Amino acid sequence: MRDTAGKPLAIFSGCGTMAEYATVSAENLIKIDPQIPLECAALVGCAVTTGVGAVFNTAGVEPGASVVVFGCGGVGLSAIQGARIAGAQRIIAVDTLQSKLEMAKRFGATDTLLPSKDEDVSKSLKKMTSGGPDYAFECVGSGELAGTAYRAIRSGGTAVVVGVAKPTDTTSVRTMTLVFEEKVLTGSAFGSCVPRVDFPRMLSLYLGGQLKLDEMITRRYAIAEAPQAFADLESGKNARGVIVF
Repeated sequence: MRDTAGKPLAIFSGCGTMAEYATVSAENLIKIDPQIPLECAALVGCAVTTGVGAVFNTAGVEPGASVVVFGCGGVGLSAIQGARIAGAQRIIAVDTLQSKLEMAKRFGATDTLLPSKDEDVSKSLKKMTSGGPDYAFECVGSGELAGTAYRAIRSGGTAVVVGVAKPTDTTSVRTMTLVFEEKVLTGSAFGSCVPRVDFPRMLSLYLGGQLKLDEMITRRYAIAEAPQAFADLESGKNARGVIVF
């Protein structure tokens, strides 16, 4: 894809498009219930499946577990929803914006943490959970935050890196903890999902009233408002903004 000047555009995962029409293989099409609004179905195509799938497929969060989610954008809010649906007893949302934490409460967070500038977040979370959460999800895309998530979990806990960090980012962990504390640090690409299995599953949860999709759409934009949509995305104004043709 190129802009009007002929310069190539950076397209995430090679499949992004702002076109009204796209040619795809029939193998990439998944039939959905016609009563599902297309803007809600669009969320399942990326953010929702990534966040919920990380909880269901990658981590396998169990009922009664304690969960921490770092970053309350579209993916993080979806991870919070996934944890709620999975039956997690405690869901702690961590973000640097109070407005995002308020959103997190609406989607299932039981507790929130707005870190101060010099706060050791892993220690704060250990204190809040009497030793660390069972699961932690890094949904920002930061090597440093992935390390924080790993340090925060209890012995035997699992930290899942969901956010896509810069190619130069690194994460450091104490190797001994992998053995003596049996901690797990793993990644999750697109929620470890199989679209033909997981998309219908997510949409059935939506139709059943368990997965909130309408509520995730903070604002709808026309295609001419795309620059404003990206500006709002960068400022953290929306849970999810959707461009509607």
